[in-house]
Amino acid sequence: MKKKALLAMLLVMTLLLSSCALIKKDAAVDAATVILKLGDKEYTKAQVQTYVDDVLYQMYQSTYNTYGTELDITNASVIASAQETAIKNLKQDMTIRAKAAELGLDQLTEEDLAEAKKNADDSYEYAKTYVKLYMLSEDERNLEGEELDAAVQKGLDALGVSYESYEKAARDTLVDKKVKEYAVKDVTVSEDEIKAEYDAKVAADEEKYKENPSSWVSASNSTSATTLYYTPAGIRRVKQILLKYKADDQTAIDEAQSKVTEINKKISDAQKILDNADASEEEKATAQADLDAANADLEAAKKALEEARNTGFANLDEDADAILAALAENPDSWDKLMEEKNEDTGLQAGAPNAEKGYAICEGLASFDSAFVDAAMALKSVGDVSGKVKGEAYGYYIIKYVSDETEGPADYESVKETVKSGVLSTKQDTVYTEVLEQWIKDAGIKEDLGALKN
Repeated sequence: MKKKALLAMLLVMTLLLSSCALIKKDAAVDAATVILKLGDKEYTKAQVQTYVDDVLYQMYQSTYNTYGTELDITNASVIASAQETAIKNLKQDMTIRAKAAELGLDQLTEEDLAEAKKNADDSYEYAKTYVKLYMLSEDERNLEGEELDAAVQKGLDALGVSYESYEKAARDTLVDKKVKEYAVKDVTVSEDEIKAEYDAKVAADEEKYKENPSSWVSASNSTSATTLYYTPAGIRRVKQILLKYKADDQTAIDEAQSKVTEINKKISDAQKILDNADASEEEKATAQADLDAANADLEAAKKALEEARNTGFANLDEDADAILAALAENPDSWDKLMEEKNEDTGLQAGAPNAEKGYAICEGLASFDSAFVDAAMALKSVGDVSGKVKGEAYGYYIIKYVSDETEGPADYESVKETVKSGVLSTKQDTVYTEVLEQWIKDAGIKEDLGALKN
């Protein structure tokens, strides 16, 4: 999406919205027309239009990001939808502010203010980073000190944001939270509701994973927290001590691999020409010559890659053999050796899989096949592999640490997670209903006709 084009469209849309009415109206008077009013809080036509423009921008961006197409924000139905959304949001905000004042929930503590400041600081820094990355020219990004600050500020001004706006938004967010907590303070969930949701989640995960254990494994190994409610058969946990190639050996392997990749591309390109019925005889002759030359070079390149890997493994043998000897002498030394020798950051202290190990199953494609085959070949929990040659990194030394139990997750172990989700959903529903009633009772005065004129 081109931001300048969108801003131009927004300007055109604003003119279209107002041109007919402004033929016979004073522009300043029309812009000052009050559209919404509650107590001493009011929104003029100009202010509402700013919110409408923001909604249109979000709609445009969402459509572009999702479908790769540009939404026509001058379309009457699109404008009407944006106006409806903006009015709804503004009425909700006015009502929440009024209710907060009525209940004394707009009084923030020192702790609240500190939290709001931190959130505002984070948002403002993100905005400045956005401007630097996406709004400054290359020359501007190379500026320093006050000159860079000035260029960034110009970008922030173009976006219409300021630190004060972020601070106000952060404070409003905290007040919103307090108002919602008040509205849903009496909402509870029963044991039956929790159990029903648990059963539904188990059934959904059984359908999702029973015939696709690799998908379960990927979800389990993910760094993002995921609760899995059903475990399919055939999954085990393994840990490893990874010994990576020495730096010089890795460089040599990478260069050899690049050569193989380059030759394979030449072969592929030549074959495409030979398979192309529209290619000329001359083009095909050249392609055949290129193909023959590439095939002749490929064997030598593959041999060079194999030799580079063998050298890499040879330079790891002493360390790998020492680890295996230590494990043979004292099998209980695995954890200590893994902590000292392992170069796999995914199993180092604090990593998501450090405690339980990686989930593995037959046919897993997301891990090196050499690792998966060796891990699944181990017969019993506690068994340790020998030196396993990896495709990319070096040696794997793998330990079979446990089996995952097939079937539903233990109810008690996931009960609080399920309860939290059920409660949150129920609170959202109740709050929506309460807020709708508050809006009806608030007595907001509105002149929506003036907005459309």
